[in-house]
Amino acid sequence: MKSEEESQRLEIGKGRSGTVFRSTNSNGDDIAIKVFSGEDSLTKLVNYIFTGAPNSYSWNEDAIMCAHLRREILSTLVPYWFDSHVGMANSLGVRWNSGVKANEIQTEYVQGRHTALHHPFSRETEWELSDLVDNIMMPLQERLIESGFDGLVWQAGKGNPTALNNFMLDKKGNWIWIDAESGVPALFPLNPTALISFYLPSSFKHGRALFDDVDTTKLQTYVTRNQEDLERRIGGTRFNQLVSAVEQLGAHQNEWKSMSRANKGITFQLKKDKITQEQADWYSDHPFSWYGRESIRLTRKAAKKIAYEIPRDTIYKLLNFDYDRLIRNYARFVFSVKYRKEYIECYVTERIQQWVDRNHLQSDEANFLRRQLEHESTSPYLTDFLVLMGLKPAVKAVELFGLPSLYAVGAIDEATLAVGVAFGGTIYRTLYTSGRMVYDRIKPDATNRNPRLIALLVGLIPTVGNAAYPIQMIYSASSGSKELAEFLTYDIASMIGENIPIWGGRDTRTEHFFNHVPDIIVRNRNRIQS
Repeated sequence: MKSEEESQRLEIGKGRSGTVFRSTNSNGDDIAIKVFSGEDSLTKLVNYIFTGAPNSYSWNEDAIMCAHLRREILSTLVPYWFDSHVGMANSLGVRWNSGVKANEIQTEYVQGRHTALHHPFSRETEWELSDLVDNIMMPLQERLIESGFDGLVWQAGKGNPTALNNFMLDKKGNWIWIDAESGVPALFPLNPTALISFYLPSSFKHGRALFDDVDTTKLQTYVTRNQEDLERRIGGTRFNQLVSAVEQLGAHQNEWKSMSRANKGITFQLKKDKITQEQADWYSDHPFSWYGRESIRLTRKAAKKIAYEIPRDTIYKLLNFDYDRLIRNYARFVFSVKYRKEYIECYVTERIQQWVDRNHLQSDEANFLRRQLEHESTSPYLTDFLVLMGLKPAVKAVELFGLPSLYAVGAIDEATLAVGVAFGGTIYRTLYTSGRMVYDRIKPDATNRNPRLIALLVGLIPTVGNAAYPIQMIYSASSGSKELAEFLTYDIASMIGENIPIWGGRDTRTEHFFNHVPDIIVRNRNRIQS
């Protein structure tokens, strides 16, 4: 049961290392609380492989104190490096959350938003992405390396596209570093050059997989070397606090990083009440018995999940899926103009609202798009788009279950299976669009034909083909409705980046990369029309 304090928390974000809530302190001021719990299975597995336990911030007192002290130190150094244009969300304290049996850190709450996405009205915010990446994150990476914060370079974005969402633009126009705690070791950059040139050498230097490690000797040297300038900028009292924080960081980090692999796993299980103190003491004296126990436990857990839980959950979903409702809705969509119009308006309105909720669209911009939707909701291209989106789950089911089943019984060969799985989306889009084009050619009303050549060609491209009909809308739309078509294209491209595994997600450089891809289409269309 949640305490009164926890019930007043509002979840505002979730990452690999924990969940972030908005709350208030005893003075009524807004604060952010990051609770280090809720890791997904893949993140737990990665941390277990490299350290012997899930994320240390969730259970290790020294680790969470390191997180607190690093923020305290960087809340002084980051403004020192960048003046007031960049700041750090400072830590206000740490504690053990007995409700979820995990550590949490309280930090300053930042009123602001992440880097603006690209869309038809984003001219005034186009500077943000390049400013953050080129003028803030890249220089910050150099400063962190110079001062000994080797592990924090991961959270500052070196080879790590997900780090973009670690920064927010506050209402004063300043960039604030809001998340400085990693979820996994810094060994999985998208850029292999960063792995070879920095992360692997740094891991060897620290003698372990790099995970928010600080070279505290190098940091102490850096602070001493810049003492005169630091005291002039921040004052003697604050400088002494900085020196003290660096010393404490060294002590806590040494305690944290010197733990044996076995003791990490034992302490984690003890903190989660999975073993007793007596068992923990015994296993600490018999580490090989601990490794044997864990090997058996993990093997049983993996076997149970693979052989029982996954098949059980899959069969349950298949048996309890409301197929009748799906068929009725498909039939209504195909045969009812009214239902089709309502469905399209609902879908597009929801996507517009998503952008508003993320602070990427202003209310007046959203209203402009909604007004265009009122006039375009019966567009055949929007209908085609929603039909293809609706068919996608069925096509995925054929790719993932139908074709492998046919291959298993010998009905198709390996080549057919490979082509079907790799190009299933391309095939069903091409068949649908070709059928619509043929129907347009043979229907009696020749004045009401809609060209679909661009949709046909774009639909041939894997993944990007999902935007075939919004792109067709861009080229076919009148000047009074092109913004809606452009928005849908940017939205679909952004969703691709948002759903890329590992390196994708909301407000990452991956999402921003895909978000800008439709510019090729939009700019060419505008150039042709001009």
